Amino acid sequence: MKRLALTIGFLMLALIAFGGSLSRTQNGQASPKANDYRNVEPFRGSEVGNTLARACGDCHSNQTRLPWYGHVAPVSWWIKSHVREGREELNFSEWTRYSALERHNELESICAVILNGRMPPASYRVLHPESRLEAQDKNVICAWAANESEHEK
Repeated sequence: MKRLALTIGFLMLALIAFGGSLSRTQNGQASPKANDYRNVEPFRGSEVGNTLARACGDCHSNQTRLPWYGHVAPVSWWIKSHVREGREELNFSEWTRYSALERHNELESICAVILNGRMPPASYRVLHPESRLEAQDKNVICAWAANESEHEK
C-alpha cells in the first residue's frame, strides 16, 4: 500500500512538472528577427558572424533555438539557467548597446575562451556537434576579434 502511494505521488509530480513545462511560453526568447545581431556590423554576412551564430548564438544572443527536450522540465530549467548566464556574460544581440570599452573587453575575452576550450562548453558540444570549433574557425575568430578590438580602442 505504501509503495503504491509513493508511486502515485511520484507520477503526479512528474505529470505536474511535465505539464507545467508544456504550458509555459519560451521565457526570455525573442522573436527570430528581434535584436538579430547577424544583421548588425561587424557580423553581417561575414564568416565570423556565421560561425558565432552556429557555435555561440543559442546562449549568447536573443536568437535561442531550443531543442524539443528544452521544453521539458527539469531539463528546461537547466537550459534556461545556462542561457540566462550566457546572456549576462555576453549577448551579441545587445552588441550595439555596449560601450566601446565593453566591446573591446568582450573581443579580447572571446579569443581567450575559445582557445582554452571553455567555449562552447563541452556539455553543449556533445548535444550540438555543429557548435564545435575547428582550429581554422578559432583562428578566424581570433583574427577578427583582434582587428575589431583595435577599432574599439
